[in-house]
Amino acid sequence: MRTPIPPSMPVRQKGYTLVELAIAVAILSVLIVAGLTGVQGILTSGKVNDQIKTVAKLTSKISNFYANGTSGVTQTEVARNGGWATNQFSVTSNVATITSAFGTTETLVNSTSAIGDLAANFGFLYTIKGVPKSACADLANGLSGLVYAIYISANATTTETATWTTNSKLVKAPGGTSLVTANLASSCDLANTLDFQIAIKP
Repeated sequence: MRTPIPPSMPVRQKGYTLVELAIAVAILSVLIVAGLTGVQGILTSGKVNDQIKTVAKLTSKISNFYANGTSGVTQTEVARNGGWATNQFSVTSNVATITSAFGTTETLVNSTSAIGDLAANFGFLYTIKGVPKSACADLANGLSGLVYAIYISANATTTETATWTTNSKLVKAPGGTSLVTANLASSCDLANTLDFQIAIKP
């Protein structure tokens, strides 16, 4: 007598269902985006700190060398006198090109117009191009105690700041002790990248 063969059991497939995979991918996506945002914030903060250190060094050198007047002083002369770290500038045909902590350009020119009570040819107009919007407020706060005045715009021109009149782009008035917070908020919201124009008094 034969033993009856039991009916075959259905084979359960091993693995993940499509829904489980979709949930896993969604969770991973959220974690990656959060991680990248955090890393970007850390990198931006580091660049802001580097830029503040650069301005602190620059203002110190300017105070040491140019308290008696700035007429005829060039960016190249300031660079060669230690205004910037050697890896931040290059000189070609006696013209210095300065690179900011954000990878953009910086310029420094003698202020031929008066800035507040700072007479013409006794200060500098320093421009940092292409500062990211995310770094704007932190950079302005970090620079406020180091410089004479701060003006933020979407596209800096020297004619805008020639008189340093009070308007929404003037974040620190010439000789002021603190930032104008309302102006800072509106200026930092002008564009995704911003130009800082800074008056430096030796």
